[in-house]
Amino acid sequence: MKDLLVPFTQVMTMKNNFQALLQCFFVDSLISQQQVSPDTVRSYRDTFRILLKYLRDEKNISSTCLTFEMLDVTLIIDFLKYLKETRGNSNKTVNNRLAAIHSFFQYVSYENPEHISIIQKVMKIPFKRIEKKTVDFLTEEEMTLLVNSCDSSNFQGRRDRLIVVLLYNTGMRVSELVSLKRRDVHLDASQSGTIHIFGKGRKERIIPIWKITSSYLREYFKENSFRNDDYIFVSTKGGQMTRSGVRYRLDLLLDKASQSCSTFSVKKLTPHTLRHTTAIRLLQSGVDLSTIAIWLGHENVNTTHQYMEADLRLKEKALSQTKEPTTENYFYKPSKDILSFLDSL
Repeated sequence: MKDLLVPFTQVMTMKNNFQALLQCFFVDSLISQQQVSPDTVRSYRDTFRILLKYLRDEKNISSTCLTFEMLDVTLIIDFLKYLKETRGNSNKTVNNRLAAIHSFFQYVSYENPEHISIIQKVMKIPFKRIEKKTVDFLTEEEMTLLVNSCDSSNFQGRRDRLIVVLLYNTGMRVSELVSLKRRDVHLDASQSGTIHIFGKGRKERIIPIWKITSSYLREYFKENSFRNDDYIFVSTKGGQMTRSGVRYRLDLLLDKASQSCSTFSVKKLTPHTLRHTTAIRLLQSGVDLSTIAIWLGHENVNTTHQYMEADLRLKEKALSQTKEPTTENYFYKPSKDILSFLDSL
């Protein structure tokens, strides 16, 4: 990577060279300075891959001939419209693509301020409105049934059970789950322990685990010989388990649980559903939002506030503490003289 910095810096003297600007944006800004996560790099990379392909196929503009001046506000708006109407992307996906473009333009504003007129117009492109969806989570009874749906008589079933319990206990993201290594789990003599999680934006946090979680982990480690650098969750082929692999296993559990509980038939079970469930349980247990935000690895506590809105039990509790209105022989009688009424205010 360091070897790439020299030619990139030299090429930067060639103003309007889009390729040089984009390469320096990734290498100098995202990777070296901001040290964003690999997932962010991949997401931004995909945005510009799609943009360059769009310019080639729809606008007949080759990446080798592309200059920064060509990326005016009209072209970017056309690209966002293409994402929505031709590729069928959701508003959330379109917003993610626009965020990557905004980040690149912000970088160019520092490196090549002579482009500020183009940059300011593109930076003013608004994000699309996203409808607020109801947070899906499982009840305590549904969680118990889900865990009991795991077939503990075979390895896959025991692995499924550990996945479900770990996701529920820690509230970790699926990307964090599949990245767990043996060295990240610390089990102590008291039959409990902690999980060291490496989250988004290279942020780290340590989460305590229940004794039952510790018990499942000890059993799992006893059954499998792991070295410190080994991934805990592996596929049947022996490689690191993927996020889609976890979702597939949860889909199987949902089908099985639906046979015993009708509520599962109308629910969508994803790793994020279990993450939401963890947050709701913490909230119902009286844990404050700031602690829940730290627990889940939220950068902003406003992200955690959605669980306050989702929890019906807390709303019912708040309502029970509020007195109902009374109608004690009071009736409003409007004044015939509107001016007198206004003067009385």
